[in-house]
Order: sequence, then structure tokens, then C-alpha cells
Amino acid sequence: MKIGICNDHAGVAYKFKLMKMLRERGIETVNFGTDTELIHVFFNEKEAPVISSTGDRMLVLAPKLPGEDCVVKVMVGEQEKVFEQHFAYEIRTNVTTVVGGDRSATSYPKGGENLAEVQFNCDMDRPIVVDSEGNIYFILHIGEGNNPDAVYVINEESGKIRMLESEITTFLNQNYVCYDQNTDRCYRFHGNIGSNELYFYDRYNDFAQTRGATITWTPSTMKPEYGGDWNQWSCKHQWIARPSDGYWYGRIDQGYFARIDPETGETVDISGIYDPREGGPGFAGKQGECDGMAFDPDDDTKLYFSMTGINAIMLYDFNTQQVSVYAGSSAGLSGWMDGRAREALFNSPRQICIDDDRNMYIADSENHCIRKIVMSTGYVSTFAGTPQTPGYANGTGDVAQFDTPVGLVMSKEGILYVGDRRNRAIRRIGIE
Repeated sequence: MKIGICNDHAGVAYKFKLMKMLRERGIETVNFGTDTELIHVFFNEKEAPVISSTGDRMLVLAPKLPGEDCVVKVMVGEQEKVFEQHFAYEIRTNVTTVVGGDRSATSYPKGGENLAEVQFNCDMDRPIVVDSEGNIYFILHIGEGNNPDAVYVINEESGKIRMLESEITTFLNQNYVCYDQNTDRCYRFHGNIGSNELYFYDRYNDFAQTRGATITWTPSTMKPEYGGDWNQWSCKHQWIARPSDGYWYGRIDQGYFARIDPETGETVDISGIYDPREGGPGFAGKQGECDGMAFDPDDDTKLYFSMTGINAIMLYDFNTQQVSVYAGSSAGLSGWMDGRAREALFNSPRQICIDDDRNMYIADSENHCIRKIVMSTGYVSTFAGTPQTPGYANGTGDVAQFDTPVGLVMSKEGILYVGDRRNRAIRRIGIE
């Protein structure tokens, strides 16, 4: 048998070591026919589109990352053959800069500029989001002191940056963005508990800012434990939309856990046994920020979230209502170490995302790198960046450098975008 391997639909190349297999092994039946509708090729049970067949040779598209250890199976009609030998994907990462990167910049874009010409006068210090069309949204504090926040959107294909809002009040009240995949909308919300407006950007109406629901808290007494409801450090940093019920969920500083109905704005404290007011320990403790949340793509009863205060990735199980340490030290130790999830070390993990193959990516901010957890094995590795070495360098994943990465999102094409805080840049990680 001969199989030709092509790049996948998204233009991201996956080089699969099949030549040795083709020389040394074959399927007993050499005549596959030419009807591609009858031929099926699987990589770890993930089907690869068959482009053509000449009878003894097939051309297929290698599917995106079906697992680094891979078994190939071919079916023709009711006949099936599985190769005994396992094969490995040769995965390479390449880091480039989408926009920014000049730390000495003294101005900020007004909108309409080419991405290659844009620099920022402020750090990229908050989560970022991306919609289904590859539009990347982020918020910057565009001046010193009480100067306002501004909301931007960029798109690699268009090569342009656009300012969606400016002059947003920030006194003790930072702004954040979240993405609802159920409605395919990017929302903006205020960080502190006392400001409860929701806005979204309607890209079908030229990205017009649209007023959404107003958050109402149940019970109305739900407030941080100190500083009053105006204190931005006792705030909500990120919400995550749950696919199965349409609600948003989020951990609020001081250990509260809440659920929002984005249509009505009704927000319910669901801290349960973790409620700090009832003597509970707080949802994953009382201290530390949560800038990263992601549901398991195969089972959204499992919610993963990052905790800067304890240097760990946590897991909340909706069925058992239990919170546990998924990756990192249960003692809150900081550092850098790859290995098994509970033996690995992180340092202030921030935004996280999970791809459809259940690989988790983490912006490990104070380790200045992007980490990866293969969730099927629980193994943690350094995906891109030079661990514990801040800097600014593009190139392959092992030589690239970041400086305090905070934001991290993945487009539907499998491209990772990094909000590189102190480099004042959006970086791009392509997988080859």
C-alpha cells in the first residue's frame, strides 16, 4: 500500500513519518479501487479525508493532531487493516509577531493603521478573545493613571487594527472582554462588582457597540470581603460560556463562584459549600486572580481554571461539586518543571484554552512561556518560549522568547494567539 500525506485544510502542515512504514509494511489487499467514497483512512480513529485513489496508491489529508502517538487504520468497504507499528507526528511550532513589540513606543493606535506599523504605549495585561471569523479583541489602558481604557479588534487577514471604543472610565474599575461561543459575540464588562453593564460588539453591524443586559446579583448582598464594591481587585476577571446550558460562569476574587444568564443579566452566587460568608474556604481559596477558564470540549461538566495565587490549574466538577488541583503543586509552590500534571510547577498561570483534541495550553506568565498539557495522558510540557527567561524573540518554539504572557486564545484554525504583556504585543504560534 502507498499513502500520500498532504497538509490539512487550514494550511497548517503536519509531517507524518510514513515512508518507513510504506517500505516495510503493507496491506495484504493492494487493490483499493478508485471510489474514494468506499475508502476510509483513520489516524487514532480520527478520519482523514481521502482525496484520490489510483487503486494501489491513495492521497489523504493528515488530520490535525490526533495524538502524538498514532495508529493508522484503512477500511475499504467492509475490509479493515490496522498497522501494528505506531507512528509519531513531528510537531514544530513557530512564533511570530502579529502586532506590537516595541517597548519604547509612546503612542497608541487610533484605528485603521496597518498591523505592521502599529505599536502600543502600554502593556498587554488582560485576557484576549477571538471569534469564529478570526477577529481578536483586547482592551488596553492607553494612558497613565486614570486615563481611559480602549477596546481594539485586529484581524490578520485584513492586516488592520480598529478601535471599537475609547474613553472608557477606568477609575478603580478595569474593563475585560469575554467570548460567548453560543452567540459568537465578544462582550465587554466592568471588573468591579458595582458596575454591572454588559456590552457586545455586533460585527454584522460594523462592530457597533450594543448594550446588553444589566447584571443583577442574587443575593443582592454578594460583595467582596474588603474594600467595598468599588475595589477593582475584588472583581470579576473572566466569564466562560457553557455550551450545554448557555449560562456564563466565573470565579470572583475572594473565592466566590457565580453564574450569569447573559440574556437577562440575572447573576446567582453558586459558591455552595465554598461560600466564604458561610465559613467555607472559598472557591479554590480566597486569594488570587483567575484569568483563565475553559470547559472540557468532550464533557462540559468539567470546568478548568487557572489560579495565580496558588500557581495551579484547578478543576471543578459540576456533578460532584468538588474543586481539585488538576495540574501544579497542591501546596501552591511556584517554579518551572515539566512532567506529570501533579508534579509539574507553574508560576502565575493566566489565560488557558483547550483544543478539540483535549490539549490544554496555558500562558505561564512568570515563567515567560506557553505550557501544554496532553489531557489524555496528563503530561505537562513547555510548548513555546524559553522557560524563566524573559525576552523578545521570534522563531521556533524552543528559541522564541516572551515577557510575561497573559492572554492566550486559539482560533478555529488551530492558531494560538498570545497577549505578550511586557513586550506590548500580540504574538502568533503556528503549528507545523
